[in-house]
Amino acid sequence: MISYIHLPILAFCSFLLIFMHRFWVCVDRMGHMKEVSRRAPSLVQRDILAAVFAMVPFAMAVMDWFEITMPRQAAPIPPLFCVLLSIGCVCTCLGILQNTLDRLAGSWSGTRESALRTVAALRIIEAAELAYAMHFIQQTEAKAASAERIINANQREVRK
Repeated sequence: MISYIHLPILAFCSFLLIFMHRFWVCVDRMGHMKEVSRRAPSLVQRDILAAVFAMVPFAMAVMDWFEITMPRQAAPIPPLFCVLLSIGCVCTCLGILQNTLDRLAGSWSGTRESALRTVAALRIIEAAELAYAMHFIQQTEAKAASAERIINANQREVRK
């Protein structure tokens, strides 16, 4: 029996996959693919994992529609179970992309903008970390210099 409930699920997954693909194409076209993958490796890994979970409903639909029997099973997977697995995979995909859905725009211009925002945010974060590190080193050097002055002053008092 063919269950058509898979069709809206597959349409939603297709849109998610297209939006993720557009984002990474825009990052690559801007020439910042290595930079983004180096500075934010979890972003790449999270999108790959979400894409895998977004592709599972396609396999579930094929298994349901063509009544494919899994190894060591006597009968095909029931259609309701396939639908539940598909919905679970979509929910898992959305959970993985929970805080990153704003960068998955519906148009090429929005996707380019979100790719540019991502690159800019990574550069701002790196600049802030560098400024903090320089400030911390400066404070450490200042403390060491003041401690050296105090030691020198104490040594002069001892000599008198």
